Amino acid sequence: MIGEYIRLEPGDFTRALSEPEWVRSMIDELWDAEEEGNEQDLRLIDVDKAWHGLALVLERAGVSAAVVFGDDQVPGADDWGYGPPSSLSPERVAELAAALRSLDGPRAIEAVPAEVFVKEDIYPQGIWNEAGAGQYLAGHLERLTTFFVDAADAGMGIFVWLD
Repeated sequence: MIGEYIRLEPGDFTRALSEPEWVRSMIDELWDAEEEGNEQDLRLIDVDKAWHGLALVLERAGVSAAVVFGDDQVPGADDWGYGPPSSLSPERVAELAAALRSLDGPRAIEAVPAEVFVKEDIYPQGIWNEAGAGQYLAGHLERLTTFFVDAADAGMGIFVWLD
C-alpha cells in the first residue's frame, strides 16, 4: 500500500469533488507520462509505505492524521486501490500545512520508539527495528511538509488515497 496525493487548483478541486473519475483519469495520465520518461508532475506525490508510520508520528505529536488519511471521503468516487480517495479543502490544507511547518519532524519521529510501531502493528510490519527506519520516515515527512506548504501557499485542495 502506497500513500498518494494530488494537489488541485480551487476550480479543479471543486470539479474533482463532483467528478472524481475526471481527476482519476488525469492522475493516470500524469503517472503514465512519468513512466514514459517525463518529469514527475509536482501536483503528485507519494509517501511510499511510510503513510501508516507517519500517521502514528503525527498523531503522537498532536498533528491531525488527516495529513495522511484526508478528512472526507469523496462522494461517488470508486475504489482507487484500497478504497475511495478522501479530500482536504484548501482551508484545511492551510491549517494542516501550518501544523506541519511548526513540527520538528526529526524530534517527533525520535519521540516514538521502534517498539511502539511494532506494538501498534504499523504498516509495513517488520521494518521498524531496522537501522534507517527513522530516516525513511523523516525523508517522507519532509517531502510531505513541503507538498502541503506549497499547496497551502497556492490555495490548493488535496485528494489523498492508498494504492
